[in-house]
Amino acid sequence: MDFSWITNDPILVGSIVFVISLFAFALIQVKRSQTKAFEQLRQQNRHLDKELQKANKQLLEVRSVVVGLGQRASEQQDIIKHLNERITELEQTDNDGRLYSRASKMVQLGADLNELIEECELPKAEAELMMSLQKKIAGKEKVPPLESNPDGQRSLARQRRVSR
Repeated sequence: MDFSWITNDPILVGSIVFVISLFAFALIQVKRSQTKAFEQLRQQNRHLDKELQKANKQLLEVRSVVVGLGQRASEQQDIIKHLNERITELEQTDNDGRLYSRASKMVQLGADLNELIEECELPKAEAELMMSLQKKIAGKEKVPPLESNPDGQRSLARQRRVSR
């Protein structure tokens, strides 16, 4: 095949050289834009990696806080369980206190000695003591005055010795 006709026509040669140059220039521009886009993607990837590392650290911190809170919640549950057991124990052992409270209320409402003995299962001496205490509290029975002056008590003791 004879390509001599191509070399004889300078316009055609110039056109072919121009098209090839234009194509080469376009390829170079495409390569540059791809390189620039690749670099931007690489920077974006680095930024996302840093964000991922921060998020992982925060997740670890949250996990440790949750574990700590779980332990505290478990400790609080143990304390509540112990306190509930203790309350139940105290309620069972405080039956005497309830009986005395009931007896005190009955005396205030006007119960007599036999009712206290029967209803509250108190010994006679304790029932009498409850009656006496409630009367003193209500002001029905006189309470001997207490002397707050120690010198006055000494002088009373001297007067008693002298009068004997």
